[in-house]
Amino acid sequence: MLVICGHAWSQARISVRISNFENNKGSCIVCIYDNAKSFSEKGGKPVSCLTVPVDGKSAAAVFGNVRQGTYAIMVIHDANGNRKFDTNFLGIPKEGYGASQNKLPFAAAPKFEENKITVTENATTQCTIKLRYFF
Repeated sequence: MLVICGHAWSQARISVRISNFENNKGSCIVCIYDNAKSFSEKGGKPVSCLTVPVDGKSAAAVFGNVRQGTYAIMVIHDANGNRKFDTNFLGIPKEGYGASQNKLPFAAAPKFEENKITVTENATTQCTIKLRYFF
């Protein structure tokens, strides 16, 4: 008799809907983070990222097999298709961006604690993000 022990893959999912795009150019990059350091640090390592099309000035992404836990989501509108978040020489965003709880300080980067969501096993966590543009 063969017995296999271990943990089954999580059935948890995160479903993200993004709105308020200025146009349908480029794509939308959606990333999930599991800690404050990687979320707020430039070049921080996300758990997972998806690049999805922009259609009708909105986009949607679904992350499957997510482990239960606490996450924050960062979204950018990569309008020019260069796969990075463009800013001007002062560090002011030139492209739209958003975060999971829509807590976007005016003159600072979003914080993990203010934007965290809780993912539970065998459930779909819904998240609606509205992009912000400065220019």
